[in-house]
Amino acid sequence: MSLPEHHPRLFKRAYSPAELIADGFVHAVAIVGGLIAFAVLFVRVVSQGGVADAFAMAVYAAGFFLLFGFSCAYNMTPPSHAKWLLRRLDHASIYLMISGTYTALLSQLPDRPLAWTLAAVVWTVSLGGVAMKLLLPGRFDRAAIFIYLALGWVAIVAVKQLNAALPAQTLILILIGGLFYSVGVLFYRWESLKFQNAIWHGFVTVAAGCQYAGIVLAIGHGG
Repeated sequence: MSLPEHHPRLFKRAYSPAELIADGFVHAVAIVGGLIAFAVLFVRVVSQGGVADAFAMAVYAAGFFLLFGFSCAYNMTPPSHAKWLLRRLDHASIYLMISGTYTALLSQLPDRPLAWTLAAVVWTVSLGGVAMKLLLPGRFDRAAIFIYLALGWVAIVAVKQLNAALPAQTLILILIGGLFYSVGVLFYRWESLKFQNAIWHGFVTVAAGCQYAGIVLAIGHGG
């Protein structure tokens, strides 16, 4: 369950107690905020959506809580075999969060062939990424960052259809969220920066919040 010998993560500086507390606080805000936000989301689905919407939002919620749950567990656990197992799950859950967000958004797109095609592409790549993270731990980490970003921005190929079908505010919030995720990667890589991990997870939390707001606004507009 350990990382490959000489993996860079094994030589990463230890976080100070203050950094760990800050990072734990960011995760707590995300998880508690998620509990409230998804309760609101499902109330909206019940009043304005259908069964398919409810299923899509359940997948979305699962991806969200798996991401922040495993991320919190991994980052708060001291170095050990359990930590490296949690690292696998943490990194794999990023793919599930991306796919879950797409599932929620695409469920509101009236063009069903386009929605299913995009969903199939995203989930195929994501499941391949999950397998890579679980079966080849610590390998292709740099490539994985590129895949995360590429997967997150693949919807740009259907921006015209999305713009025609969904509220303008939804696309703006989805775009802003994508920018927060992308800029946050710079802090993920800036390992010498004090509180780097908490800042990175702060970007992730804000990005997830923006995209959540966009999806909430889209409910009821799809066909």
